[in-house]
Amino acid sequence: MTDEQRDEGRSPAEPVGGGRLGEFMTVEDVAEMLRINKSTVYRMAKAGRIPATRVGRQWRFRLSALEEFLDAGGDMAFEEVEDAPLKTAVNRW
Repeated sequence: MTDEQRDEGRSPAEPVGGGRLGEFMTVEDVAEMLRINKSTVYRMAKAGRIPATRVGRQWRFRLSALEEFLDAGGDMAFEEVEDAPLKTAVNRW
């Protein structure tokens, strides 16, 4: 069976695996998406610098959490300090 035959009946916007399963990404997917090395993704996940979930021995990443993470400025987000005009970097995850 070819890929085209397998994809028949599925709209192009529908994720492979359908529904919520398509929202999860592997380390390889994240590395490709962010254009970084897989070992960097593992390091960031282990340190809590990127939103990730461990399933057994494997890491999984929710696409929506990664998009929110990137929209917030990556692994460092800025928040106002009440007494100081400067912003202080804090890890949000």
